[in-house]
Amino acid sequence: MADLVIENRKSKLPESLGFREGISSVHTSRTMMFAELSQVLEHVSAKAKTDEYVSAIVDHNVLGKPTQTTRKRSAQRLKELYSLDKTRPVFRLLRHFWTADESARPLLAYLAAAARDPLLRDTTPFVVEVSIGTAVTPAQISQHLSEIYPKRFQTSTGLATAQRLASTWTQAGYLNGKVHKKRIRTRVTPVIVTFALLLGYLCGLRGRMLLDTSWTRMLDRTSAEISDLSMEASRQGWMNYKAAGSVVEVTFPGLLTLQEEKSNESN
Repeated sequence: MADLVIENRKSKLPESLGFREGISSVHTSRTMMFAELSQVLEHVSAKAKTDEYVSAIVDHNVLGKPTQTTRKRSAQRLKELYSLDKTRPVFRLLRHFWTADESARPLLAYLAAAARDPLLRDTTPFVVEVSIGTAVTPAQISQHLSEIYPKRFQTSTGLATAQRLASTWTQAGYLNGKVHKKRIRTRVTPVIVTFALLLGYLCGLRGRMLLDTSWTRMLDRTSAEISDLSMEASRQGWMNYKAAGSVVEVTFPGLLTLQEEKSNESN
């Protein structure tokens, strides 16, 4: 678990492609907002610009918020979590896969949110390493936060952030239960694996390295299982995956622009 946190902190992510670094986190005030994201994506075209998403939330109130202030705040938090910018491949690819597999949406959204929320990236190893069926409490999460972020959170703030993380992990499919939460196994499909491999690809990784990244580890699957799901994704036409012995070739025809290919190769 510590290795993954260290990897996340040391690796410089390509912000021009939609990733976010820094220390700010939406989870100090909100969860991953899966329900709100789903409503917005249902009402706004995939070809829309960022200001059209904001207008749908603020001017047309597609989220049904009671005040202008809460509408603006929701729009801001969704932008922070997902960018809502079709020129950023992290968001554009999320929208691309969104209609492909409805059951995959929670984990697709989680991967996109983790690409943009450093705290969520850093804490994902904690929940992934909890044994299936084991209870997970806000107090345990808060203790973990104090260990990886010494002196960052006051007790009350740390506990509130821990509760939001627990809610996010429930929305994404790592936990279940309303009050008493337990670890469950995430449901991973070929579409989800394709998106996870794409995130690694956007970070400059290639070949076999794509099978074991911070993004694929979030899926709580072994490298062999990731490989099997990748082969199935290739059969379904989501990507091209070829493996011969120790040599693995992964490409994503038609999903990235030439400029994006060049950009991530330089990282």
